[in-house]
Amino acid sequence: MDVERLKRFQGCLVGVAVGDALGMPVEGKLRGHIRGQYGVLREMVDGYRPAGNITDDTMQTLCLAESIAEVGEFNPDDAAKRLLEWYRTDPFGIGNHTMQVMVRVNKGMDWRNAVKEVERVNAPWTAGNGSLMRCSPIALRYCRDISKLLESSRESSLLTHANPLCQDSCAFFNAVLSRVLLGWDKKDALSFAMELLAHSSHEILDRVQDMLHKSEEEVSTSGFVLDTLECALWAWWHHDDFEEALVTVVNLGGDTDTNAAVTGALLGAQYGLESIPQSWREKVRWRDDCTVSDKCIALATRLYELAEED
Repeated sequence: MDVERLKRFQGCLVGVAVGDALGMPVEGKLRGHIRGQYGVLREMVDGYRPAGNITDDTMQTLCLAESIAEVGEFNPDDAAKRLLEWYRTDPFGIGNHTMQVMVRVNKGMDWRNAVKEVERVNAPWTAGNGSLMRCSPIALRYCRDISKLLESSRESSLLTHANPLCQDSCAFFNAVLSRVLLGWDKKDALSFAMELLAHSSHEILDRVQDMLHKSEEEVSTSGFVLDTLECALWAWWHHDDFEEALVTVVNLGGDTDTNAAVTGALLGAQYGLESIPQSWREKVRWRDDCTVSDKCIALATRLYELAEED
């Protein structure tokens, strides 16, 4: 067992949860409002939910991770079933696009037809970040199988988001994340993804090139999938410390919980579980369940085992 690599896997999933919980209280707020209320927000505080609570970002990520851990592979039908079970728990923070899909599936529509219908009704306004935020378990499982990683990344988006930008964003993010999990440095990991997805949407490639040179004030933070991809990659590229990267992203405002969750996955993989503040790990919860970090660690360990079998 490669202990250092295992810690990267664990850091990835725990990073999603702590980023989600750190960003939850200020979701939707402008940078100036956050600054006026907190100065610099550095801790998990009460917000829409009590301090430390995760939202749909982590819960959907765990749905995918649990499905892969139990089935052994990514199975879209099993993952869709788990998302429906989660939806029926009256979840907090579910996005409008995913909600529209889940409402239809809950009424008995096949999930594939539900996704197509929501895409048809709402296009072109269907490129939200709701599939990007949960896609990291795919990279954990298939970091050693690039063909399967790309295929499954896109399929995981199709559970709710059929827009090609969403599919390509998941594929690009997981291509980078897969190399980080294997210990590649940042430059090589990003170059790998750029070359691998050279024929994907030019909008993604342009955004990635631009983020290399952007200042903090220029980073986009909305719920548009390319904004979240840009924000996470920018924070990863420009920071060498997990805590400072997450604090920076949350204080940028916008879709703070999702942006920080996606950033947390990448930075957690880059610097490992021990880079994540212990106080954050201990405070993360879902309602009265204080074992979220432990669940993330256990699932990451199982996905590591499956990946090493390839």
